Amino acid sequence: STAPDGEGLRAARSGAALDHIAAHFTDPGYTIAACAGHLGVSVRYLQIILEASGIKFGDELRRLRLERARALLSDPASAGHRITDIAMESGFSDISHFNRLFRAQFGDTPTGFRGH
Repeated sequence: STAPDGEGLRAARSGAALDHIAAHFTDPGYTIAACAGHLGVSVRYLQIILEASGIKFGDELRRLRLERARALLSDPASAGHRITDIAMESGFSDISHFNRLFRAQFGDTPTGFRGH
């Protein structure tokens, strides 16, 4: 619908979805289905309202997880934590997948990044 009410509702749902993602991204089992279920909408509808804001669920999840990992790797308080633990705390369940994504995003391995 092009009615302002429809757009307002979509914007509100999109905002609620982003809030939910931000609150749950560290759960490795978190899915778009969990988010859609929380909002009471279908997965497809959630994809549509997010994409209307230029957001893809998987990309947003990955972005938040990588930013969390980068913050933890930069934090002297986490210096004693293993890279694997930081990956898990950031929502990643597969360490090699985490390493690939981290390097692609930041141009260095998690270990190399931590060393700088």
